[in-house]
Amino acid sequence: MSEHRDKQGFYVLDRTYSELFKRHQYLTPLPIVQNKITEYDIRSANTSALRQARKIKPSTLAKIEALPKHEREVAVGKMIRIDKSIQKTISREITHAKMELFRENGVQDNEILSIKNDAVFIIGRKLRRTVFGEMEFKAKNTYALYINIDKIEFYYNQRDHSVSVKGIDDKIVEHPDHQEGMMSFLANVMRFLVFDRRDALRRYLIEFSNAYKEKTLPVQFYRELNSANIYRTDIDIAGFSFNLERATDDDRESINGIYNYTKFILPLIQVYI
Repeated sequence: MSEHRDKQGFYVLDRTYSELFKRHQYLTPLPIVQNKITEYDIRSANTSALRQARKIKPSTLAKIEALPKHEREVAVGKMIRIDKSIQKTISREITHAKMELFRENGVQDNEILSIKNDAVFIIGRKLRRTVFGEMEFKAKNTYALYINIDKIEFYYNQRDHSVSVKGIDDKIVEHPDHQEGMMSFLANVMRFLVFDRRDALRRYLIEFSNAYKEKTLPVQFYRELNSANIYRTDIDIAGFSFNLERATDDDRESINGIYNYTKFILPLIQVYI
């Protein structure tokens, strides 16, 4: 804490770390962050919080912790339905652990990219103190770049040239068509940005955009990267649009690729060309 005097001459203590620990959800307003980004998650957050609060018998928690992740979440969910106070305890302990993390490491607002309940994304440095009693923040992922396109978050892992997405279901992002299509495009864009190759990025975007509009790219690029996860077509049957779950390059001419273009490609063109 730092201090200063108020108008009456009394000392007032100032907090020297971010108060964003109070937030369950937070996202930087910055559209792009090019820096080391470390994602810290609390290990087994729910059971660790209950252990910290001594809310449940250690033997019961040990049995739950031995379960696979999904079964562990189901077990805690059943406990919450029986005793609503358990959820409040978990939330309180997670908030307190984030306060400890920020206080002990002097974390400032401008070092926080995102908060997603028990996950904290820190910009620019590795935190020294990450264990507070039963609550341990583990470095889960490290990224070199973050960009936000229309409220969807993209994080670039330079080590394996991969992109993590927040805002679209993982099962959709991991679909082979997207991995070979739009996710490979986004990974290439982010790699150009990481290495500050802006001229090469402009050329890439122009060539990619032209090929996309001319429908000369492999068909995978035209699957919509959204919850529908379909190939939308221009075919109309009795007033209903006809869409495809699967497609081949022979289907490209009938596919309407406007969604991916307006949602992802055009915004990047508008910024970097």
